[in-house]
Amino acid sequence: MSSRAHVFIVTGANRGLGRSIVKIIAQRAEANNEARHIILVGRDHQGLDKVASTEAQGSCTYLVPDIELGRPASEITGPILAKLDEVLNLSSVASASSVRLTLMNSAGTICDLSKTVDQYTENEVTEYTAVNYVSFAALTCRFLARAKTVPQADRIAVANISSLLAVMPFANWGLYASIKAARDQLLKVVALEHRDDPRVRTLSYAPGPLDNDMQAEVRASIGDAEQKKAYSDMHSQKKLVKTDDTAGLLCNLLDEWTFESGAHIDVYDIIGLPE
Repeated sequence: MSSRAHVFIVTGANRGLGRSIVKIIAQRAEANNEARHIILVGRDHQGLDKVASTEAQGSCTYLVPDIELGRPASEITGPILAKLDEVLNLSSVASASSVRLTLMNSAGTICDLSKTVDQYTENEVTEYTAVNYVSFAALTCRFLARAKTVPQADRIAVANISSLLAVMPFANWGLYASIKAARDQLLKVVALEHRDDPRVRTLSYAPGPLDNDMQAEVRASIGDAEQKKAYSDMHSQKKLVKTDDTAGLLCNLLDEWTFESGAHIDVYDIIGLPE
């Protein structure tokens, strides 16, 4: 049995990119010579159970269902950290010679892409920020504080699913882009604060325009005609990025552990721009 345990928390694990991340994590346990424990977080209990049974064979899985990101932060972080404590107290993890801990923040929503910034309501801004930033920031804080108390911890990673929109503005993406930028910046601050702790690294990863349900929603709803055409062309020409492919590239970065802490890395930085 491996003497190294690796505990992952994957939010938004029941579908799309989150599901692919779970799949790749589980597939690579043997190659990385570690026992992998994956905490799957999401809203849909049945969906999480299906992911655990079909995508995560060979790894130990634990479900944290019924997580609604718009709820008060303590109602989100509480159940997740309780499950993390439960896993860390398992004899197989507690007795491991080294423990790695990774938080994969994949959960999130797009904003109303039919609107420009001057059309947002106060409630819309408040609700979107609670779902996509407050929950992310609170979980990052609590995870880091707990992970640093694990005596055998030799790697502590926080990975944020970011976007090109975090660094480049596009019309109709006001809320989405600004929250992605805020998430990136929080992890840059974490990296700076832990520059003398080699265990801790943060990464913001932009997975590209994905071939998934969210991208279909983008094509259907975005109010900017130029972007609608560009995304529709990418879809028809099969140039959208497969979720399994980009999840694999993200996991490569984390497994290799050579990225600069706090970095923003785009999928096209790795594979090059499409023709």
